[in-house]
Amino acid sequence: MLHSHCPCCNERNIEGFFTIKDAPIFSLVTVKSREEALSVPRKDIELGFCNDCGFIFNRLFDTSIDYFTMGYEDQQGFSQTFMEYLTRISKDLIQKYSLEGKTLLEIGCGKGDFINLLNELAGGKGIGIDPAYEEGRQTNPNLTFYKEFYSKKHGELEADFICCRHTLEHIHNTYEFLSLIRASLKPANKPIIFFEIPQISRILDIQAFWDIYYEHCSYFSAGSLGRLFRRTGYEILDMRLDYSDQYLLIEATPVEEQSDIEIDIEESVGEQIERVKAFNVKINEQLGEWRSRLMALKNQGKKAVVWGGGSKSVGFLTNFADLELIDYVVDINPHMENNFIPGIGCKYVQPSFLKDYQPETVIIMNGVYKGEITKSMHDMGVFPEIYTL
Repeated sequence: MLHSHCPCCNERNIEGFFTIKDAPIFSLVTVKSREEALSVPRKDIELGFCNDCGFIFNRLFDTSIDYFTMGYEDQQGFSQTFMEYLTRISKDLIQKYSLEGKTLLEIGCGKGDFINLLNELAGGKGIGIDPAYEEGRQTNPNLTFYKEFYSKKHGELEADFICCRHTLEHIHNTYEFLSLIRASLKPANKPIIFFEIPQISRILDIQAFWDIYYEHCSYFSAGSLGRLFRRTGYEILDMRLDYSDQYLLIEATPVEEQSDIEIDIEESVGEQIERVKAFNVKINEQLGEWRSRLMALKNQGKKAVVWGGGSKSVGFLTNFADLELIDYVVDINPHMENNFIPGIGCKYVQPSFLKDYQPETVIIMNGVYKGEITKSMHDMGVFPEIYTL
């Protein structure tokens, strides 16, 4: 399967520029045994760049696979660092758009952490929509969950605020998805639309190969996201980077005629072409340096673990699974304990596991958490060499 049209602008001027072979097709599904983990199908990734709108996507993404309803584990709310971030942006949005007492709706709500936090801070009603929501994860009586995909009927809920965090990057038909939301809104209903996604420009600039994995089929920059929102009937109110520039946040509202308002951080297609060229020059060096580092650890017989489960660990380990260096991945989410990394087979363990295991090396998948993780290890009497992505 090779997608020849851009999912954002439908043009065919696509140029492939980076390939990952045999990537596990799942990152977040819950896998209960090593055998099951190793049996997860693998497929190639080929990033394609649209020379018309600047969008980057996996040209080989298989749209026939069910990625959403098998059950997945993605809660980040067990981290104090992450909850401080989530609370800050929630308070900012509530104050900025006077959301107190309003009806707030989240598309792709996961386990409901964000919509629950918003509702606790703003009051009113909260609505979560996700086919993989698990009953019982949230007990807030002011929340209602729909275990289904977002559809036009959900516009009848007439929400004052619609948010969608870390979902758009999992959707191949990006134009259709944004158009569906726009078409679902009644003419008199003009909610604030808020999306948060990973941003590709940082990935290109630092060659963050660990942030490229199969479940993420769509990779947006500020420019490509802004162009898509305008094309699908929204006016952008604000767009910015956050979380050490890993996340791209956009706020918009539906309009009747196509808006021409651009935000300062939107780069041109030409600027993104230069970024892609620089990435192509440097990526093999980055991969080579990490392979040499990990091979040295193996040759020295050092015990090494990865700290930080989910997609980043899959993206990282996909490139080095053949070295058979890493047996354990640490994650503070208790729901991940004793599961196994899809396609890789490493076992998820809680931080307390390290007290007895005493690894010589810990590789932290997200540098944002370095301070929190380092303190946690030192409090347990674990003092390894630390590498941070």
